[in-house]
Amino acid sequence: MIHQQPPRPLVEAPLQFRMSSGGEKAKQNSLAICPKCDAPAFIRRSTRVTEKVKHLDAHCTNTGCGHTFGLELVFRHTYCPGLIDRPDLDLPICPRDQVPHVLPPARDAGDDPNQLTMFAGG
Repeated sequence: MIHQQPPRPLVEAPLQFRMSSGGEKAKQNSLAICPKCDAPAFIRRSTRVTEKVKHLDAHCTNTGCGHTFGLELVFRHTYCPGLIDRPDLDLPICPRDQVPHVLPPARDAGDDPNQLTMFAGG
């Protein structure tokens, strides 16, 4: 007789709160924030309505709140048009002076105490 183990889930993935570099919970960096308690929310489902609009169903991560709500994700503008030509879409281009730029830190800026490093030496 072969002994069989009871079925287990294939993957166990407990809900984890994303942390920002200072060790605080990432609120403003979350895709969705609960309008009632200001806690991060996770997306349960999304439905594409058009090429520029998506409806999202969200659930607050604050167990004391438990708010579920709907959001609308809307295309705003293009930063870089990419390589695929879609003349059928009217995708506005962001004004050049409003394009965000991510620059590396200056070489003489020194160490950022909030930045984690894998080369911490002693």
